[in-house]
Amino acid sequence: MSDAWIYTGDGELAGEVARELAELGYSPRRIAPNGSLLPRGDEGSAPRTPDLVVVAVGAGEPAPDALVARLRDDEALADVPLVAVVDHEHLSCLLSLNRAQELLVRPFAPGELEARVRRARRDVNGVAAGEVVRVGSLEVNVATYQVTNDGRPVSFAYMEYELLKFLVTHPGRVFSRESLLTAVWGYDYYGGARTVDVHIRRVRAKLGAEHAARIKTVRSVGYRFEP
Repeated sequence: MSDAWIYTGDGELAGEVARELAELGYSPRRIAPNGSLLPRGDEGSAPRTPDLVVVAVGAGEPAPDALVARLRDDEALADVPLVAVVDHEHLSCLLSLNRAQELLVRPFAPGELEARVRRARRDVNGVAAGEVVRVGSLEVNVATYQVTNDGRPVSFAYMEYELLKFLVTHPGRVFSRESLLTAVWGYDYYGGARTVDVHIRRVRAKLGAEHAARIKTVRSVGYRFEP
């Protein structure tokens, strides 16, 4: 299940947004807007980077422009789709909210949040939740964790799949081993670069000759997926 972080000080609004996100297949988590941008996970460990960030403010609350700026400036969250949910009174700060991928004004109609989330994900990743990424005969379903090659299912271990999904949804971009460790394994993982190399080798082997070559090794840097 995909993780969604909801930054809001309004408990009622948090529940409203969380219910909508849960229906879309997300696992929502509420975070205090004045706290740490990267909340601690279980037993003090840092959680994995979320798949979606929602900044939500209700009537009478300060505009979220400063919080949106903090989130966009945080390197760990720079590539995470961000949707701002605001009240009509916050539209005066519209220009300062332009760093959010999507803006949703309350009250919003059923299905509108889903549309905004899909557009935000497509803007950042080129793929929306629930879509299938197709590269030749290779299909990666980002919602069901299923991979097929020429119609035949390919079995991946969880982290192998997460690595493949990250690469195929960020085609053409070069990622260092350290960046992949952070994005795929999370900030609480202390394994070295060799972990990435081992998983890349396993993913290539399972993809077969036709698609293994799409994962390019960039000498002295890291890896790139070529569609």
